[in-house]
Amino acid sequence: MSETNSRIRLYAYPTSPYAQKVGCYLKYKKLDYELMGVNPMNNAAIRFTGQRRVPVLQIGDEWRLESSELGLWLEELYPENPIMPADESLKAEILAIDHWVSESLIPTNFRRAVEWENPVYAIRNGWKLARAVHDATPLPWYARALWPFAVRRAPFIVHMVRGLDLTESIADRITRLQREFVAHLKDGPFFAGQSKPTLADLSAYPIIVAPHLMGMKNGSSMLDSPAVASWSRRVQSFLPDNPLLIPDRLLERTKV
Repeated sequence: MSETNSRIRLYAYPTSPYAQKVGCYLKYKKLDYELMGVNPMNNAAIRFTGQRRVPVLQIGDEWRLESSELGLWLEELYPENPIMPADESLKAEILAIDHWVSESLIPTNFRRAVEWENPVYAIRNGWKLARAVHDATPLPWYARALWPFAVRRAPFIVHMVRGLDLTESIADRITRLQREFVAHLKDGPFFAGQSKPTLADLSAYPIIVAPHLMGMKNGSSMLDSPAVASWSRRVQSFLPDNPLLIPDRLLERTKV
């Protein structure tokens, strides 16, 4: 079987922001894949890797880790609907913006899971996430009930949040990230002034829109910026109506 005709399996928690990035790469490239739900309580589904991290992408008999590296692997195997520019300097710029997504946008969402601005909203949001994970791989009722509290203490998430400047309020951080986001656009419709979405756009998109589409309630949002909201609608036009790894029935909104 050739690599380009090999079966594609994405092992993930459907709510993992890193897995959501890979899901958007696959959907933009119009590749058929099978989502393999991983139970975060035992990770048995990815035991074959010797790792505990998601996402894991398996193509044929080969598997790899790390969301951004998976995007580059897909680009190598499936060059149709490219997500990286040909120019080497532009590639470096796209990867730098993708790094900003991983080091700035994603940890901001994690901070909200740890530092509850509104406890009622935080618990409600946590239950929505638990419901999505449970849909992919069944969880016991008590795990779903305690999910917001367990995530708040999850070592990986706590570690990432500790690396942030916690003297900056979440609202101020969102405002700063909105400014940085607009700077990354460079007056273009997509990051780095590109005319079509690249790996960086597809990395940022699910992180920004997932809370909105899932009906979560927070304080300030990246989508409060008209520039970010307009960009989101442009990216959406290149993707299926549901760009996430969560089934349609668990989404409360379909548009930004």
